[in-house]
Amino acid sequence: MLELDDVHAGYGRTAVLHGVTLTVGAGERLGVLGRNGVGKSTLLRTIVGQLPLTAGRIVFDGRDLSRRPIHVRAREGIAYVPQGRQIFPALSVLDNLRVAAYATRRADWKARLEDMWREFPVLDRKRHDPGGSLSGGQQQILALARALMTQPRLLLLDEPSEGVQPSIVDEIAEIVRRLNEERDITVILVEQNLDFATRVVAHAHLMDKGQLVRDLPAADVLSDRALQHEYLGV
Repeated sequence: MLELDDVHAGYGRTAVLHGVTLTVGAGERLGVLGRNGVGKSTLLRTIVGQLPLTAGRIVFDGRDLSRRPIHVRAREGIAYVPQGRQIFPALSVLDNLRVAAYATRRADWKARLEDMWREFPVLDRKRHDPGGSLSGGQQQILALARALMTQPRLLLLDEPSEGVQPSIVDEIAEIVRRLNEERDITVILVEQNLDFATRVVAHAHLMDKGQLVRDLPAADVLSDRALQHEYLGV
C-alpha cells in the first residue's frame, strides 16, 4: 500500500530523515518508536505532505505522491492526526467535523457525520460544545473522528496518548484496533508510551538519527529491556 524509497527530508537546511525506506502493507498496524528528536514526527509529516522531500519517493497504492500537495494525498486516502491534536478550539465539535467533511468535497458527508455520532457517543453528547472545552482525551477522540470524516485507508497517528487520562488511553487503543480490524484502515503509529503502542500495533520499526534501524514484532520490544534502553531511553 505505502512505499517509501530512500526518503530524505527536514526543515530548511536541517536534514532530519536520512534515507528512510519502508513498505507498509494494506491492513497493517505498524509502530515507529524511538527517543524524542530522532525524526518520528518528521516522518509522518513527510508522508502526509506537510514537509517536502529533498530526495527519494513516496508511493501510495501505486501512485507516486512524492511531489503532490497535502490535499491531494488526503483525497487519495491518507489521514493524519498530529501530535497535540490541533483541533479548532473555538469551533463546536460539529463544526470541527464539518471542516474535515468540506475539505473532502464528497456529497455523502452527512452520512459519515451520522456514523461518527454512532461510533463516538461522547462526541454526539457534546456536538454543540466548543472543541476547546473538551478534556484532553475527548479532544483526541475528536481528532480521530475528524480524520475518519475523510474516509481514509491509511491513518497516521502521532503520540495519541500524550496528555490523555489513563482510562481514555485504553479506550483510544481499543478504537484504533477496531478501526483497523473492522474498517480495514492501515495504521502507522508514532508513540512514546510503549505499553500503549504494543497494545495497538503488531509490528515496530525503531528509529534513530533519522533512520529506521530495527524491524521486529512489537511484543519483542516490550520484553527486551536492553533494546528499550538503547533505542527508547527507558
